[in-house]
Amino acid sequence: AVRMQADADAKAANVQVEFFTDPKLAVKDADIIVTDTWVSMGQEAEKAQRMSDFAGYQVSMQMAESGGAKRDWTFMHCLPRKPEEVTDEVFYSDRSVVFQEAENRKWTILAAFAALLARRN
Repeated sequence: AVRMQADADAKAANVQVEFFTDPKLAVKDADIIVTDTWVSMGQEAEKAQRMSDFAGYQVSMQMAESGGAKRDWTFMHCLPRKPEEVTDEVFYSDRSVVFQEAENRKWTILAAFAALLARRN
């Protein structure tokens, strides 16, 4: 369902979406490398399977370089971050905009609350 929606949105925007199972292919010529939390709240029972399924997908400098990401690639993550998802070297590097991303999300959420909950006279 997610892939069908992505394909439909891409077609409407006249762009192409590609899906990869090899992380090195996925980062080829990438400007931005993004990963998500592998085990979200409520998925704790799936942790062992997810760790197995995502083995080899950790974002690292070596993976980005060997995969051919652009020289000035940027890293993003939605938080909370676990070390198996991304190395400290990437997470705490100048490439990472994780904390700016989180701050922007905070203000976006507050603006949405203000718009939805504000009393209108």
